[in-house]
Amino acid sequence: MLENGLLRHLIAEHYTPESLRAIREVLAQHRAHEIHSVAHGLFAASPSQSRDSITGYQNVWVRDNVMVANSFRMRGELASAIACMQGLTQFFATQIPRFREIIRDPFLKEDASRRPHIRFAAQTLAELPEPWPHAQNDALGQALWFRFALANSGAMPMTQTDVEIFQLFSEYFAAIEYWRDEDSGAWEEGLKINNSSVGAVVAGLEEMKKCAGFNSDRERLGELIAAGRERLNHTLPFEAPPERLVDSALLLLIHPLDVIRDGKTENAILNLVQARLKGDVGIKRYVGDSYFCQDYDEWFRPEEMSADFSEHLDFRDAHLQPNCEAQWCIFDPLLSIIYGQRFHADRSRTDDFQKQVHCFNRSLAQLTAAGECPELYFLKNGRYIPNAHTPLAWTQANQALALHLMEQSLRETR
Repeated sequence: MLENGLLRHLIAEHYTPESLRAIREVLAQHRAHEIHSVAHGLFAASPSQSRDSITGYQNVWVRDNVMVANSFRMRGELASAIACMQGLTQFFATQIPRFREIIRDPFLKEDASRRPHIRFAAQTLAELPEPWPHAQNDALGQALWFRFALANSGAMPMTQTDVEIFQLFSEYFAAIEYWRDEDSGAWEEGLKINNSSVGAVVAGLEEMKKCAGFNSDRERLGELIAAGRERLNHTLPFEAPPERLVDSALLLLIHPLDVIRDGKTENAILNLVQARLKGDVGIKRYVGDSYFCQDYDEWFRPEEMSADFSEHLDFRDAHLQPNCEAQWCIFDPLLSIIYGQRFHADRSRTDDFQKQVHCFNRSLAQLTAAGECPELYFLKNGRYIPNAHTPLAWTQANQALALHLMEQSLRETR
């Protein structure tokens, strides 16, 4: 556990409304959960980065924005969620030629730069010039899921423009045969068939199929969904067997995507992540993850640290010492959210409530002394410190929702 005094006196095994209120007040004083859009309702990955930062974290990732917007939605702040989706839709309108080209000629998908982009500039909605592994079906699937979740809840009805844009998503997923398409996945690295990507597309297509006002070939949608489900049924709870088994990205299939259909598989994912990836400070993305491994800033120049390593991942991996992977801060609050939702669904499961509290407390302990939510902690001279991508909007959003659900659970236990 980190030696951080910010909330140490308030973290407890048992909470009352008053003690949670005290935590919320401290977090508010430090603006720990304040996330402001940069432009077009969109959020920078890390709001602390300057517009010309060499980290690139001043830019927009589709995936991160969906997660942040959904946190706003679940906390009742619909205006921010809708504005973000509107900004993403504006960007996807610029990607229509890329969708159509690959739909016409699926072989073009082999060049990741020809695929729809998933990282761009918020202010101009323009593509970024540097090479990037844009083959990320999970990001597109999550965006599709979120757009139709807003439509199906009545929060953001589909416009004709929306229909024209998002219809291309299903045609694109069919063209690339997403259920066996190798992509770079949530961590933007080497190509493989990732279940976290397949599941995200399934979630998006299923939400699309639910939309009563959306005229689409529902039989074709059903076939596309079935193809992805078959892959998931045969290979979950693992990520990309045999290349990779346990990966924290699979947690996203539980929340927010809710794509896991049986408790056994859900428990297996939760248990494997915590058995293999849970550390003293945070949670690893996967075993062997070399991004921000020990003394990372000594091995790579500042402009290299967050660069695209997808083509030469073996070089970065060679720097990793055993058990020296970075420990991330987005997963403990995510686990707390998952256990909180399980407890809300069945209040007799007090073990889920206990796990919700445990993961919530780990998340609070990850705050910096200044009250910021980091991306990750990495080993520097044998000591865990946060990297420069602090605060990370995704971490802020997860922790804010975890606190919201802790308050809800506490009301339900009284």
